Amino acid sequence: MEPVPGLTVRVLDTGWMELGHPSRCDRLLCDEVGTAMWLALCRTAWNLGDAAAHLADLWDTDPWAMRDMMDDWLDDLREAGLVRY
Repeated sequence: MEPVPGLTVRVLDTGWMELGHPSRCDRLLCDEVGTAMWLALCRTAWNLGDAAAHLADLWDTDPWAMRDMMDDWLDDLREAGLVRY
């Protein structure tokens, strides 16, 4: 999994994140949880398991549940054309 080429990412003062692509006029807003998942993926070279384990440790939650949540979120981003396998 990785961002599509040309993707723009902007973290707002609120902690939310805006994702967009120059070829599209719409933008996708992610809340603080989405921002944290994105940053964890960047930090772990887009390794979903490592990113989920990192966040699960920070948030004291089940790593498998975190991975499932991240996987669902990434499916939404893939369907929006913002990430690819």
